[in-house]
Amino acid sequence: EEFMNELDQLFPTIAGHREPSQVHCKVLRCHPSRCVFNLAIKLDDQWQNVIVKLFTSERLDVFSNLQRIYGGGFGQGAEFVVPRPIAYIPSLKMIIEEKIEGKPASETLIGEDLSDQVEAVGRAGAWLAQFHTRAPKFGNQVEPEVLLEHSREWAERVSKFGKGFPSKCKLLVEKLEASMPKHGSFHYSPGHGNYIPSHVILDDPRTAVIDLDGFDLVDPARDLAWFTINVERYGLKHDRPPGYFERLNEPFLRSYLKRGGEDVLNNLPFYKGVEYLHRAKRDLYKKIPPEPNWAEMMLDHAIQGL
Repeated sequence: EEFMNELDQLFPTIAGHREPSQVHCKVLRCHPSRCVFNLAIKLDDQWQNVIVKLFTSERLDVFSNLQRIYGGGFGQGAEFVVPRPIAYIPSLKMIIEEKIEGKPASETLIGEDLSDQVEAVGRAGAWLAQFHTRAPKFGNQVEPEVLLEHSREWAERVSKFGKGFPSKCKLLVEKLEASMPKHGSFHYSPGHGNYIPSHVILDDPRTAVIDLDGFDLVDPARDLAWFTINVERYGLKHDRPPGYFERLNEPFLRSYLKRGGEDVLNNLPFYKGVEYLHRAKRDLYKKIPPEPNWAEMMLDHAIQGL
């Protein structure tokens, strides 16, 4: 009842009140700390779709962050945008935000049209460069030392899987320790926190990016690492010739560098090494059944890249 009353206030109708049958809910994805829904709401003469995020804990910070980013140059009328924040309902730990209509870049990447794929990664690179250089700078600062400590923990778990993992993890951690970015070698930038192709929406003529719940301040190379590794990993799930997806990282980085600084690439091997290790851990402990071959490939890529 409280939720329906909130909807009536946020999306008023001539009748003043809508029936439950005039609200349709579809689960999009669920995580341990939140669930995301598509909510279709009946207005007077049409339906409106919005995104609802239901959290297990208080997350006003996520809503406030989105408000600041949206109002800081990534809102209505801009070429590069984020969803419009609509409301936060504290009693329900719920965020309501604009649903971005368009095609996720991930759908284009697994297609067959190279020109469309290059355009998609190019737009993803341009959005990220704009975000790193123009978005408001605030939030939790993520130090490289924190990621290195996470890497040690992930390496310990991967090593427990046995086989050839312990020796590779030991070598990888040593390489990460030797290559960790030094303070002063980069400038902290606004970070997306989970920048992957499925979060980039091609809503012509604008490019939108969703799911900024992990917003932070970080070395910009971290977001580049996340995106490029996610692109590479499509090769694990889709039958394509060797190097098919890896070739798309070059136009992504080229597009980014047109708007961002080239020095950001200096620390990319470290962050890719960290994320490869993170993915290896997930391949062993999140995948059902585990994918040790995938995990070993991730470790090999990390070691070779450093």
